Amino acid sequence: MSNRYTVITLNEPDPAALAWAVADINPDFYLVVSQEKQQWEVYDTDDTTLLFTVDAAYYVQVPGEIARLFGSTAGLNFEPLGGEQPTYWMDVNAVRGSERAEAAAAKFAQLCAHLGLGTAVQHGPVFTHLGEADELLRPEWKD
Repeated sequence: MSNRYTVITLNEPDPAALAWAVADINPDFYLVVSQEKQQWEVYDTDDTTLLFTVDAAYYVQVPGEIARLFGSTAGLNFEPLGGEQPTYWMDVNAVRGSERAEAAAAKFAQLCAHLGLGTAVQHGPVFTHLGEADELLRPEWKD
């Protein structure tokens, strides 16, 4: 697994939906919103073990930015939409050395991609797309 994921969506991330995604992974996780750090922190059920952080989403309107950063369109097919669209980006970072943290962060990225009509990319030597098939945007995830 990886410890870093990027979620790229067409829809602006909804804080209530993101909180739902955390609860869907484990309803006993603690969520702390840090205005100072501009990120969310997700703690394990003991309220002391940090599992992963979610950076504040930012809006990207620069054409070609996805391809510039990832060397591809990160699995998004903009053709049915009439060309590349502005997107929202969020970085999800798992705490190193914890399989539980990496699994929770990956699941969170997957859920956020699904909720926001987008894709989630696992960073590593090769970018890997996470998530379920979406007929409009993620044909590479189909069997």
